[in-house]
Amino acid sequence: MSNTGTGSPLKHPLKAASEIAGSLGVDPRAAQRASLFQGANDGPAITAAKISGVIAAHQRKDDGPYFTNNEGAPWPDPAHSLNVGGIPVISDTFLMQKQQTFNRSKTLERMVHPCGSGAFGYFECTKPVSNLTKADFLQKTGQKTPVFVRFSTVTFGKEFPDEGRNPRGFAIKFYTGEGNYDIVGLNWPIFFCRDPIQGPDVIRSQQRNPANFLLDFNSLFDFLANVPESNHAGMMFFSDHGTPVGWRFNHGYGCHTFKWVNAEGKFVYIKYHFQADHGQKQFTWPEAVKMSGEDPDFSKRDLWEAIESGTPVTWTACYQVMTPEEADPALLGFDPFDVTKVWPRKQFPLHEFGKLVLNKNPENYHRDVEQAAFSPGSFVPGIEASPDMLLQFRTFFYRDAQYHRLGVNLHQVPVNCPFMASSYSSINFDGPLRSDANTGGNPHYVPNSFVNKFSPDKAECPVAVADNILSRQSHHFHEGSPSEYDQARELYLRVMSSEQRARLHSNTAVCLKWSRPEVQKAYLAQCWAISPDYAKGIYNELPEKKIQLEDVEALGAEAAKQGKCKAFTPTSKNHRLVGKAVPVLVSSK
Repeated sequence: MSNTGTGSPLKHPLKAASEIAGSLGVDPRAAQRASLFQGANDGPAITAAKISGVIAAHQRKDDGPYFTNNEGAPWPDPAHSLNVGGIPVISDTFLMQKQQTFNRSKTLERMVHPCGSGAFGYFECTKPVSNLTKADFLQKTGQKTPVFVRFSTVTFGKEFPDEGRNPRGFAIKFYTGEGNYDIVGLNWPIFFCRDPIQGPDVIRSQQRNPANFLLDFNSLFDFLANVPESNHAGMMFFSDHGTPVGWRFNHGYGCHTFKWVNAEGKFVYIKYHFQADHGQKQFTWPEAVKMSGEDPDFSKRDLWEAIESGTPVTWTACYQVMTPEEADPALLGFDPFDVTKVWPRKQFPLHEFGKLVLNKNPENYHRDVEQAAFSPGSFVPGIEASPDMLLQFRTFFYRDAQYHRLGVNLHQVPVNCPFMASSYSSINFDGPLRSDANTGGNPHYVPNSFVNKFSPDKAECPVAVADNILSRQSHHFHEGSPSEYDQARELYLRVMSSEQRARLHSNTAVCLKWSRPEVQKAYLAQCWAISPDYAKGIYNELPEKKIQLEDVEALGAEAAKQGKCKAFTPTSKNHRLVGKAVPVLVSSK
């Protein structure tokens, strides 16, 4: 046997070791284990420690003495297929495996957030919050937790430029001592819907038309017209926040309301804010169009090059806090569990608790970014879901989507591995490509008479909800009410400058001009309900006037009821989201 192109004998680095392989208990792979061996000697936890930077120095370059197929057999030649008379044969296992691997070399594309990039780094606790939460990574000043952060556009496919008008995903995976904790948010603090049954429609309305694969502005504006609560986020979408300068110059938000639970079992509600230390920057629409043509990968390139050059990429982590007693929409004037609403900072100011730092680029995009999986249901003790209806369902369906895309053993991909956890003894096992200890010798069912390692003291904190009636009754405080638009009106009239409002009008008209007249009328009615000046400003920017403003004004009077079935709209005081403390906790001991 000879090496391709050299004619020299094939070297076998394991030959010496193999001579002692007959001795029971002696590992014959000394030379193999001294090489990179494509990382096969490392489990996902060791690999995760390396790629996240926890282990700083490690071998990255392939130093194997010869190329092989996936089974380790030497690869004979890079340019010639096994053939009969020039006809390739199916028995060429090297050719077949190469083509089959290529055909499957991309995972299923994410249904949401498909185009993005990310980086590793750490979260440093700067001001402990042990009085509010028992989460182990928030207990000590200076305590550092490895993280992976992924940024993305939300609804565009991978074929679209980074700077297209879209929300931006902001997802953080904390590798804590009690497991992985994920925050899955956006570059603005609100979302387009609050009932999970409309979640798929939000995304579909912003995706391409299934008939012709064209961007579909009819569906985008028609959805906004029929979901009154969506227009708070819709205003952000068409503002300059829809075209930020890359990933770095964005604030990040957890969007939902979460519970922090302390060691005494007492809880508060919180919202996450990650404020970019390098400031927020946005492109105007003409600037975004220009950049999309010049560098479709601008956001990915900007983050990568900043980290490679050692430029600081950091955010200050803050929280807002609200007691369960305060969390009453009748007292607050807004629903604190409604993800289409914010908590006013004058009432609930920001408090710093940490620093988010990105300082290490991924070593392999497919392994470390494409296969990264985040879920709002990845909690750790001390952090739980609030009664936010959308969050309650997101804790399930994100993971379900990832099981479809990556498989149930996605935790074995290094970037998803809970490698910093002080214990890892899962009672879930089997499934495709399971390669760890699987049951670890434990019985394959629970409870059993042999092993009991459960932690009842880590059970979720009980809360009292609004009622005990099973129905489709809405419990959203603002549904069908003019108060639906209060915060969007505040954003438009007080927060935005006149220049920002002018750009909002023109940005919206650029897209709305493609919609049908009845869609334009219904959408502008929602804008009228926020402010007549908002609707008029967009209308004046439309190059062709297909509708009359008088019709828009007439529809605007009933805009809050659009798309809502009267049978399910709130009618009683208990038709609201409630998450109150339970007076007497049942002991878990």
